Amino acid sequence: MNVPTQVWVQTDVISGWAEEGDCLMCARTGVLVMWLGPVVGFGRSRPFHACEPCTTRLARWVRGAPPEPCAPTTSTHGVSADERRYDTAINSVAAVTIAGILSLTSTAAGLWLGAR
Repeated sequence: MNVPTQVWVQTDVISGWAEEGDCLMCARTGVLVMWLGPVVGFGRSRPFHACEPCTTRLARWVRGAPPEPCAPTTSTHGVSADERRYDTAINSVAAVTIAGILSLTSTAAGLWLGAR
């Protein structure tokens, strides 16, 4: 019989034994979860497990503490604004360079054709 290994988890908000399982709040699987107590309803009872971030959020909500600030958002399109600005600058330099080369080529062709 395989007995899951338990780990002692302690943060500034919660502490207790945790084991690998499924978080019922965020639906992640295979994460360290803590047993928070039974959920009773309709004459049945089931254990309630939650991961550390969800348990912390629940404990702060129960205590009436203000929510933690959101983390900085990551780019959802895969390219940051700085990268787009850099690409735009490179494209502008390329366009000016190509226009200059075309101008020099047309001038050289005009001189060559005029000298004939």
